[in-house]
Amino acid sequence: MSNSLLNPLLPLIRDTFSLSYAQSGFAVSAFALSAGLANAPWGLFADRVGSRFVIVAGLVLMGAVSVALSLSGSYEWLLVMLVAMGLVSGSYHAPAAALIAKSYSPSVRGTAMGMHITGGHLSFFAAPLVAGQLALLSGTWRTPYLWFAVAPIVCGAILWLVAPRLHERPGPGDRFAAFREIANVFRDVGPLVSLAMVFQLGLSAILAFLALYLVDARGIQPALAAAMFGIPQLVGVVGAPLGGALSDRLGRKAVILVALGAIGPAVWALTVIPNELLVLPLAVIGLAFSMRSTVTETLVLDSAPPARRGTVLGAYYLANAEIGGIGAPAFGLLATVVGIGLAMSYVGVALALLSVVAVVVGRRL
Repeated sequence: MSNSLLNPLLPLIRDTFSLSYAQSGFAVSAFALSAGLANAPWGLFADRVGSRFVIVAGLVLMGAVSVALSLSGSYEWLLVMLVAMGLVSGSYHAPAAALIAKSYSPSVRGTAMGMHITGGHLSFFAAPLVAGQLALLSGTWRTPYLWFAVAPIVCGAILWLVAPRLHERPGPGDRFAAFREIANVFRDVGPLVSLAMVFQLGLSAILAFLALYLVDARGIQPALAAAMFGIPQLVGVVGAPLGGALSDRLGRKAVILVALGAIGPAVWALTVIPNELLVLPLAVIGLAFSMRSTVTETLVLDSAPPARRGTVLGAYYLANAEIGGIGAPAFGLLATVVGIGLAMSYVGVALALLSVVAVVVGRRL
């Protein structure tokens, strides 16, 4: 919950510190880049000491950082706390996925991953919705960060009690064994995974600035914009398990290509339809995005050695987050020059063309 608040509350944070679009983009990037860099070492650490310990420790730390972030008195301190939150956030994804992979066979792994990711999408819908109202009632964006800090701490305590104690340490080998196994996975599924990750560059920018776009270019009130930011995440509650289940039946590649083919046209539609119909492209974006991310992660899991899943997933999340982290500041700079409405239109056209290329090229991979 704590790390789902930045994008929907960005209009209020922007007003507090009088930020430009470029500075807003760097704030998003501070979290995204640090989270990406942290994924690989956290995944490697989880393979050595066990996913359960790493996940619980990270959740407790997330609560503490959320409180500290709510006390930010300057833009510089905000950036420091966002970097800290990103570093802690990296402790969850790869260890959790590795733990799920150990618990479920490949024939149902896509469904299991989809159900797990549903929790994340539900949080990214519900948290902004509640956070927008809390910020409106209290008059500050700090209140949600302070109150929501309870959630990861409580969940960490629960997971310490209920998470399975499954741990398979990597066998003895030289110090470069992990790098070779990552390279082997990339050789097997790298082209298709790379194609899926290319969309992360544009999608990260779209989602990071969605609330600001709705407020500044569409004239929507900040609290409503925060709620609308959650629409793709709400649809992801359906998209993640649906994508996972379909990939168990139809294959990972087919589902990934269908999702990539839908993302670009949906983003373009977001920039041209009237406000009354915005829910439609937002829903399609949420469905396609959740299907793509769920099935791509499952494909990587399928290809990774059991004892190195945390390491391999950490490397994947690192690359995915770093690519996404580039998108937000780049979009912020573009929006500063041409305006956020025109910048969003440019990205929409680019992603629509990329969807066509992805479907044509992806069928040959």
